[in-house]
Formats: sequence, C-alpha cells, structure tokens
Amino acid sequence: MEDYLGVIGGAIVGIVLAIAVLLGIVCLERVPVGYEAVVYSMNGGVQDETLKQGWHLVAPTKKVKLFTVSNEQLLLTKDKREGSKNDESFRVASSDNASIAISFQMSYRFNPDTLVSTYKSFKGMDGTDIVDSRVRTVLKSRISEITTDYSLMDLYSGNRAVINDKITKYLNESFNKQFGIEVIDASIIDVHPDKQLRHAINDRIKAQQKSSQAKVEQETAKVEAETKLIKAQNEAEIKKTEAKGEADANKLISSSITEELIRMKEAEARLKHGWVEVNGASTIVKSK
Repeated sequence: MEDYLGVIGGAIVGIVLAIAVLLGIVCLERVPVGYEAVVYSMNGGVQDETLKQGWHLVAPTKKVKLFTVSNEQLLLTKDKREGSKNDESFRVASSDNASIAISFQMSYRFNPDTLVSTYKSFKGMDGTDIVDSRVRTVLKSRISEITTDYSLMDLYSGNRAVINDKITKYLNESFNKQFGIEVIDASIIDVHPDKQLRHAINDRIKAQQKSSQAKVEQETAKVEAETKLIKAQNEAEIKKTEAKGEADANKLISSSITEELIRMKEAEARLKHGWVEVNGASTIVKSK
C-alpha cells in the first residue's frame, strides 16, 4: 500500500513538474538584440514598462509586440536587394513638373521613450506592421514634398547630398510625431529616367555644356581685352615718362647756360681760334 501511494505521489510530482516546465516554455518570451517589447493584457491593458532584450517570463494571457530600437534599413530599390522585393522604386515630382523614378533607402528606429504611446496609437500593431502598412504608404508623398523644390537636373546630377539632408530632416520630424520613428538617414541612392526623360536630360546636358563653353569663351575674350588695355596703358605711361624725362633734361640743359658761361666760352674760343661769338646754343667762328 505504501509503495502504491509512493508511486502515485511520484507521478503527481512528475506531472506537476512537467506542467511547470511546459508553462515555463509557453510563458517564456525572447526579446532579440536591438528590440524592445510592449506588453498588453486583456485585463490590465498596456504595461507602462517595456521589456528589454533577453528572455522574460510573460503570462499566457499577455501579448508581446516587438519594436526595433536599433538602426533598421528600409530599402525601396529598382533592383532586388535585401529588404526590397523586386522593383520597389517609385516616382517623385520635380520643380519643373517632371516625374522620375528613384531608388531610396532609410535608416530608422522606433523611439524607445514613446513605444507605449506608439503601440496605443496604432491599436496593437507591432513595429513591422506600422512600417509596412503605414510608413510605406505616406513615404512617397513625403519625399515628393521635398523634391518639388528641385529641378530634374538637380535630382539627376546635382548636389544630391543637400537634397538627402533635407529629406532626412523632414522625415525625422514628420515620422517622430506620427509614428514614433527616428529617421537617422534618408537618401535617394539612384534615379531611373525612362527613355523620354533620358532624352530630355541629354538635351539639357548638351545645353549646359554649350552655355558653359560660351561663358568660358566670354571670360577668355574679356581677359584678353583687359590684358591689351593694360599693355596699352603701360606703353602710354612709358612714353609719357620718357617724354617727361627728355623735357626735363632739355630744361636742365637750357637753365644751365648762363650769360657768364657764354662769355667764358667766347673768351676761350678767341684765344684758341680767333674771333668767336656764342649766341645761346649756336657758335659763330670768324678767322683771325
């Protein structure tokens, strides 16, 4: 009898342990690296505290929703890349009423400080659901709100870094308020003009090249004209200086011929040649 009771007791203990292990497995939730989880229950609603990465015991009556809090990539490209399904490029508008397809990437994360309020706002959706069904829906129009400030050529071959910086700032401000998402970087990584647009772009490039060449030629002609003018001015200044120097020299010579000098030269000439008259710069010699 005692052996029978011992067997029954051991079986009960084994069943209890098995149930405990099973419940532990069922209630064990893993939050991956780079994620946080919001916990919700039918009775208590949404918990104020989120679950950090690691293993957690969560009651079967509670639901766990994951949100990425480390950098995540969203790729919408023409070619198939990680996270992009086939051709997911999309069109944006330009300031000159062109519509051009672009490939786009965005680095983002959910703001850890607003996860609970984000979960409540989107009625139980997790991070992936919010990005796939909400963010993607408005992303294209939000980007066009920036690209409409730039021409087709700006998007195709201009300073795209400036455009990407404005897109990043605009999306970060907008998505933080609407989705609780921080946008770290948002970039147009490529443009895909169709045949008609490519023809228009080539025409504009040729026009820009001609315009640039004309400007270079104008600048060259301007420099040459300025060089000739400077040379002529210098030559005129040199001639002016030479003429002034010659005039000053003649003036100096003229001022140095005094009455006393003339008489002295006459006396010297008489002694040497006979009768001599000196009249200014002219000399008349008469034989003795």
